[in-house]
Amino acid sequence: MKNKEIPKGLRDFLPDEVKTRRKMEKKALALFRSYGYKEVRTPTFEYLEVLEAGTCRDIRDELFLFVDREGRIVSLRQEMTVGIARMAATHLREAVFPQRLCYIANVFRHVQPQKAQYREFWQMGVELLGASGPRADAEVINIAVETLRTMGLENFKISLNQIEIFNSLLAESGMTEAEKKLVRHLVEQKDLVELARVLNNSQIDDEVKATIARLPVLHGGIEVLDQLGKIEHNRRASEAVAELLKVYEDLQTYGVADHIVIDMGVLRGLDYYTGIVFEGYSSELGYGLLGGGRYDNLLNQFGFACPATGFAIGMDRLALVLKEPDEEPAHYLVGGTDWPRVAAKAQELRAKGYTVETDVQACSRAELERRAQQIGNCQVIYLD
Repeated sequence: MKNKEIPKGLRDFLPDEVKTRRKMEKKALALFRSYGYKEVRTPTFEYLEVLEAGTCRDIRDELFLFVDREGRIVSLRQEMTVGIARMAATHLREAVFPQRLCYIANVFRHVQPQKAQYREFWQMGVELLGASGPRADAEVINIAVETLRTMGLENFKISLNQIEIFNSLLAESGMTEAEKKLVRHLVEQKDLVELARVLNNSQIDDEVKATIARLPVLHGGIEVLDQLGKIEHNRRASEAVAELLKVYEDLQTYGVADHIVIDMGVLRGLDYYTGIVFEGYSSELGYGLLGGGRYDNLLNQFGFACPATGFAIGMDRLALVLKEPDEEPAHYLVGGTDWPRVAAKAQELRAKGYTVETDVQACSRAELERRAQQIGNCQVIYLD
């Protein structure tokens, strides 16, 4: 029947799935708050010009667009960072910085649905506003690592880069904007064959060409930076490498360096990133779990110059790789013929933190025992 369908790319969540997500949310918020991050919420939809100003590129194909009754084009939010930047520029100008903000929210993108990719999905993350420098970047990366650990995930890596290394090489190359966009895409996709063809047909310096061609395969420990080639003459690239080294050292101080790899091919898909960028992966899932980085120019798009860095974790994908759920509190089914005692006993057990179902159908003890077997791990208390 057509009236039972839901729109493509959306899902219903059954009780066990919702329970898993609530646990994730509770753990994440407790961790974020322990670092001083405060939860915020932004509207589910924004004016189109807000989203386009924030991303500085044509994103309409990714958006769910509609026209409100005043005739303005609005869009369901496709991510949270732009909305939080707009909110900060609107409401936090006089606040004491740095501001540490966190969120858990659903977002929407018009993508082709497949496993681990939906048109409505959930993200949780943090934004550190008003703090520049390696220590701020290291803090949010450390929190990303700790979030995955807190969820019970052990087998994962955070791929780390400094996007100015790549951007400064492109700026030096003399390529056209179209060529730069293509090369960026090929580096992100690690398409070595096509990248080599494009570079060989370009008129850029051979040394710069060789360095760019090497980027997608530079992946490993901090020593991979020694394989970049000669970039000393490029001041921006040299400064970016030095910053990347400092962030890595700070992550060693946090004790999370075992989860960190350097990956010169990590550029992120959004144009607002300006410095450190990172992505998180698990070998158990063929999709990224999280992404983030520094976006020092984004708030300025809303008239508020303010450095910022942050990350978002995809809850839908994370749920796919989580291990066995935490142990549940004892589950009771309380019934009987003495209703005042039944109600009182149920309240007593709930006050102790147990899960308690009260029999509201006047079942016999035998019927309640059968019901408890169907529930599983459930004890019957019958009062008569």
